Amino acid sequence: MELWIEESRQRCLQQGLDPTTIPVPGLTLTAKQLQEEKHKYRKILVVTNYFAEKLLAFLSGTPHLIVVTNDTGYILDNYGDETMKSTINRLGIQEGIKCDEEFMGTNVVALALLEQKPIQIIGKEHYHKMLEESACYCVPFHFSNFHNLSGAISIMTSVEHHHPTYLALLTNMVDSIERELSLRLANHNQSLIQQLVVNNMRNGIIMTDERGIITEFNAYAEKITGRNRKSVTGTPVFPFEHFGSYFYQALKYRKQSENIELTFRYSLDQENVCLFDVLPILNEQGELLGAFAQFRDITDRVILERQWINSEKFSAIGKLAAGLAHEIRNPLTAIIGFFQLSKQSNDPSKLWSYVHLIETELQSMKQLVSDFVVMAKPSTPERKAVNMQEFLKDTVRFMDSQAILKNTSITAIMDNALTVAMIDPSQIKQVLINLIQNAIESIGKNGTIQLSAELSHDHHSFRISIEDNGIGMTKEELDQILNPFFTTKENGLGLGLSICYRIIENHKGTITATSRKGYGTRFEVTLPLD
Repeated sequence: MELWIEESRQRCLQQGLDPTTIPVPGLTLTAKQLQEEKHKYRKILVVTNYFAEKLLAFLSGTPHLIVVTNDTGYILDNYGDETMKSTINRLGIQEGIKCDEEFMGTNVVALALLEQKPIQIIGKEHYHKMLEESACYCVPFHFSNFHNLSGAISIMTSVEHHHPTYLALLTNMVDSIERELSLRLANHNQSLIQQLVVNNMRNGIIMTDERGIITEFNAYAEKITGRNRKSVTGTPVFPFEHFGSYFYQALKYRKQSENIELTFRYSLDQENVCLFDVLPILNEQGELLGAFAQFRDITDRVILERQWINSEKFSAIGKLAAGLAHEIRNPLTAIIGFFQLSKQSNDPSKLWSYVHLIETELQSMKQLVSDFVVMAKPSTPERKAVNMQEFLKDTVRFMDSQAILKNTSITAIMDNALTVAMIDPSQIKQVLINLIQNAIESIGKNGTIQLSAELSHDHHSFRISIEDNGIGMTKEELDQILNPFFTTKENGLGLGLSICYRIIENHKGTITATSRKGYGTRFEVTLPLD
């Protein structure tokens, strides 16, 4: 038996405590005093509860009771086996009583606080005989970095479950509690610094708890939303028209949203445009704590972009008008000339030839205007289920004769997995014919053109590529091929690829090109399957 236990037993004997009677607590806190002590130790009790649950789970299968006391030995909280709780409650050992030696006899709490060291009392080492079936362990704590608070944490179990590692477990638990409290204190200090940053930053910040109740709403958020911080703090975030649904998705489905463009309009001529991000806040265990959102004001950038786009639009309109005027002027000049010649001639055969030439030029102008309209606003695709294998074979067969005239061969490589797609067959055929025609015209003689089609890995889209070994294009030419009226052909109008681009765009697809001067060109068309 340890010396300090024997000395305690002697003191109890000298005080006249009867070891055969039930020990009765002599000192008890009032309800108010207990509440005040619990409040003072509240953060310690929260952390202790967390680690106590972990320790009890580790020791599951055997009855245990964990008790937390303050620096003078008053019980503040207890956790564990309900049967043991009921037993000690019948002895009057409950929250608010003091585990002192004078009334309770030799006990681990009083000795641990007195000696300021881990203490264990096993079985008959207890002064009172009714506790001889118990094994008790206690470790004192002193958290100097956390309000300088002291106290003790104890474990009680039966003698048959006694093991020398209990004190080590309890000591590790106290060390873990101290580290966690230090971490929380550091986090609290960091939170204060963060609060200063949040309130003075140039981004709008909104934070909520796990229920969507607003806990933080900084000054810039007030400016952007036009809402007062005091009026919205403590209220749900979901009713906000612009971003409430994004918070709901973050909290309900833990979905993160980024770079959502939101426009806050205050009057006809005043608005704020922001990029909005929201993400769920999770702790280390993956538990939802709330949501965090920020607004980045991009109003100035948007205004500059609009000005630049308007400038580009007017520039494009000017280029289109100049191109169209140039292309229309040539046939108009010819028509006017033929009219003047017809006035001066009385020969019927010449008159008919002039009329025929005028009609040809007018048809050319009509086609030019039609192509321009299609390029500017092609008709809405009339999608239908198309067998892509047959569709692509028919397109290749249609262009074979033109390729043969230049001793050029067209080969097709098709993915058997690509079967049916929802497309407008006439519009997509127009695109493919245009691309194959361009490839044929870029080849001198004895060239090759390869058309390949394959399904994407996710089966949501498919790709058609057309590759030739023709003259190719320079980087400067490649950068301009989609511009209306730009052409590398002597007699071309430069509308073909622009029309192709608009058709593919209306199909929600993409068209890209790569080329190298002297080596050939490759076009890729990607389209959704449905």
